[in-house]
Amino acid sequence: MTIFPDLTIEHTSIAQDVSITLRSTFSTAVCPCCGVTATRVQSRYTRTTLDLPVSGRSVHLLVHVRRFFCDNPVCFRTIFAEQFPSLVRPHAKVTTRLQEALCLIGFALGGEAGARLGSQLRFPGSPDTLLRLVRTQQLPPNPPPRGIGIDDWAWKRRLRYGTIICDLERGVPIDLLPDRSVETVSQWLQSHPSIEIISRDRASEYATAARKSAPQAIQVADRWHLAKNLTESVSTLLTRCRAEIRRAFRIQIPQEEQGSHVSIDVPTSEVSWSPHRSRSVVQTQRARRAERVDRYEQVIALQQYGLRATEIAHRVGMSERTVRSWLAHKSYPEPKQRRRRPSLIDPYQEYVQQQWREGLMTGPPLYQELKARGYQGSERAMYRYLETLRLPPAKTAPLQQKPSREKKRVTLPLIPPGPLESFSAHKATGLFLREVATLDATEQQDLLLIQQASSTAQQAYLLVQAFMQMVRERTGEDLDEWLRKVQESHLPEFDSFATGIQRDKAAVLAGLTLSWSNGPTEGHVNRLKLIKRSMYGRAKFDLLRARVLYAA
Repeated sequence: MTIFPDLTIEHTSIAQDVSITLRSTFSTAVCPCCGVTATRVQSRYTRTTLDLPVSGRSVHLLVHVRRFFCDNPVCFRTIFAEQFPSLVRPHAKVTTRLQEALCLIGFALGGEAGARLGSQLRFPGSPDTLLRLVRTQQLPPNPPPRGIGIDDWAWKRRLRYGTIICDLERGVPIDLLPDRSVETVSQWLQSHPSIEIISRDRASEYATAARKSAPQAIQVADRWHLAKNLTESVSTLLTRCRAEIRRAFRIQIPQEEQGSHVSIDVPTSEVSWSPHRSRSVVQTQRARRAERVDRYEQVIALQQYGLRATEIAHRVGMSERTVRSWLAHKSYPEPKQRRRRPSLIDPYQEYVQQQWREGLMTGPPLYQELKARGYQGSERAMYRYLETLRLPPAKTAPLQQKPSREKKRVTLPLIPPGPLESFSAHKATGLFLREVATLDATEQQDLLLIQQASSTAQQAYLLVQAFMQMVRERTGEDLDEWLRKVQESHLPEFDSFATGIQRDKAAVLAGLTLSWSNGPTEGHVNRLKLIKRSMYGRAKFDLLRARVLYAA
């Protein structure tokens, strides 16, 4: 009986474990150094190896090995042991097929989880053994890619990022880069001249690297990211317009039934400018504060009208806990300022501000100078900080000073429930982006009321639907006309979105015209996050790269 062409079974013993005795079927052996066939046996010994388990029992292979004399006078090896390459590698304690099985477990689960599963299945191997096998496994070669998707992933959010590259035609990742710098991505693109399509998000680093090292490739802006950027602009606009939308349908109470009026104190302080906030961030925060003030006025009015916290929460569309907290404050509760997280550009702020004031250096030259001084952040982070320097200080109290408590008196009449009293900018944004045919009767009625309540919202809705039609039907030829309408609308929330499109117009036009999408890349970013977080701090780059790329 034989299980391998060069081995035969002499004896089998089955107890708690399975033991199988094997010997070679050949009378000669080949010297591993010179390749000369040897016939003279010097000695014998027994080699024990572990094989794949059988029916929950471990399998021990006892192989009778012979040592031979090498008769080649020029060979430096005098004595050698015969090898069994189909069964086990030299000096290995487990068979080749058991190593392959352990390697697959390591790729799928990593070290700790793989070792726990292997112990249950009677597969021997510690976490270190599994990770060593994963690291030594050769990754299969990839054919030259034609269309790639490129995206970043976070080693540590906001501080350190890497890059993942996928073959969009096959839908598999083909490489992992340790950072997302222009230099690293450019070197990779230069080594792959077959690339014709580069699908990416709106990041400036990848656009710069593609223009620099792959000028033959067409850059395609991902449609999902375009829709996401538009969603942020719409949400900010609807947040700013909440008071206008809600009060448009306020039911007027007859004069003889109004009785007393409700007096509400609201502080007049606004969102203060900060050197760490960009223009879009300040715009969004001011819109959210206006929405919060309007909600507070609404809650206080209903409370003085005689409603309880539970009824107010249901009527306004807020949680009861938040309503009770607001009512307990007796005044408008300004949100607490979050502590700003440290940034990699913090040590260089004084130098950047000096260069900015003197007008000596901006843009790419400044980035190169910062790198020479030890800056490890991205070019995008530097540009975000430069954008904050363009903002004029607001005519309000700075963050380090206590906000002014100057108050104004706002008198609101008591009102019964209105059709848009529980208006939410977040929910309304979804109505603006979806097709009318996918909305039910209630959602269509709410959408119609919002447009009737605010001419600004109606104007924004027409622009949003026109852009989403380009996204869905890939009619990019209408982009110029859409940009013209945005310019004529004078909606500040859409200005930055339109400016970003103009800056990256060729890629946006390709994204709204071609069928390429960065969806497969986004999916593998999620898979990468799962693998990274399951490795208990041992996700070094070589190990993470092997697990992400192998058998993807």
